Amino acid sequence: MPARPPAPNPPETRQQRIDAILKELLPQVEQTVRQLVERAVDVPEAEEFGAIDHEFRDAGQQLVNEVRQASLASRKKRGT
Repeated sequence: MPARPPAPNPPETRQQRIDAILKELLPQVEQTVRQLVERAVDVPEAEEFGAIDHEFRDAGQQLVNEVRQASLASRKKRGT
């Protein structure tokens, strides 16, 4: 009697995919938020608005790009 081929793994649920991406991104997100908070605490009052706004915007855009890349990598892994 021939051996049965292993059953394919069931597809990941939406929540499992979200959890996997969050697990991957969370350390970077926490590090970025910490840096932003430290910068906000340390910035002189005269510089509270202006250049720091650009730093915060840039950090936000970087996080968005990382989410997009992680999502794309997850889709490629699943083959969709």
